[in-house]
Amino acid sequence: MRRNIGNGLILLFFIFLLFREPRASGIPSFSQNFSLLIEKVKLQAIEVLDVKEKINLLTVTNASFTRVGGEETLSILDPIYEQLGCSQGRRNLILLRSVPQHPLYLFFFNREKEKAAYFEINPKLRLENLETKKQEEIFSRIIVTDLSREELFKNPTRWEKRFKEKIFGGNEVRLISISFLWMERLPQEILKAIELHDHLCPGLLSGYSITKFVLDEIPPMESMDYFVIGSPVWCKDDIIQSILNTTPGKRNFVVLPITDKEKEHLKDKNVAGIFLQIDRKGGGGKALVVGFDWKNLEEEAGIRREGFPWEWRLRLALYMARHLKDYQKYIYVIKKFDMEKDEKPETYFSIGMNPWKKMGLWIE
Repeated sequence: MRRNIGNGLILLFFIFLLFREPRASGIPSFSQNFSLLIEKVKLQAIEVLDVKEKINLLTVTNASFTRVGGEETLSILDPIYEQLGCSQGRRNLILLRSVPQHPLYLFFFNREKEKAAYFEINPKLRLENLETKKQEEIFSRIIVTDLSREELFKNPTRWEKRFKEKIFGGNEVRLISISFLWMERLPQEILKAIELHDHLCPGLLSGYSITKFVLDEIPPMESMDYFVIGSPVWCKDDIIQSILNTTPGKRNFVVLPITDKEKEHLKDKNVAGIFLQIDRKGGGGKALVVGFDWKNLEEEAGIRREGFPWEWRLRLALYMARHLKDYQKYIYVIKKFDMEKDEKPETYFSIGMNPWKKMGLWIE
């Protein structure tokens, strides 16, 4: 009887070992240390982090793209969700790319109070024994400030000075633009593209509208793949890649810069890219060249390119975010045609070839 009980306990033990959740070495301690880090952040910025509804708190960070003391920072996303209620599913956590050597930062924006807090982590920080470390050992910069759209546009000179002081570690324009436009409840396609582009601007928003227009003109088809020639090049190309899932690595996105002098040869100076829809089996397909009329957009918005560049760009981006459904006012077809059966994307962009000449849109 005792032997049966003993054998049963041994069996249960092995079943436990078999089905328990595997844990990679080091991960639990990192998670615990990052929880302590968020606790220390809360002590310094409780007025910003205190919201009636968690959905009104935005977190922007470069965690998962940088390291602290040589260690990965992906684990900090768990305590950000558990303690602050911010996640990508709730649309209030944005992960921005940064160069590997950039310090880890945590930025918080409370849209209920229009307040923000910025924390830059000491890149030499060792995560162990975090509870015993002093504030200056952990953070190389802490800023808690009011962040009101009305006040910023009323006093742009004051904010220009603050930008030069790098109150957010040199991330001022990207973090403020993301915060202000996040309040407009942007669609998921734009939120995901921000992560790739690392800021939000009129150029990125134009790419969103251009992509919607392209999908209207040449809708997705089961046997067809999109191919993009990004020319001229501007911020639009990052969101086009993101939405259409066309990238240089998959060989379905090619970038072709055009100088200002070369633009003088274009029949239409508003060109915004060449979009192909290729039959993956037999070749051929459809070609579409679109234009984006910035002048018309700026006139409609009542915004001139004057004052600080970040100021008018932010005003224009806010206007565009509020009028995303009006994209057809500013985008139009320059040329649309069926490709020959044997034509492939390379027909238009091989080395030494000018696709604008090939399409008859170049003036000598």
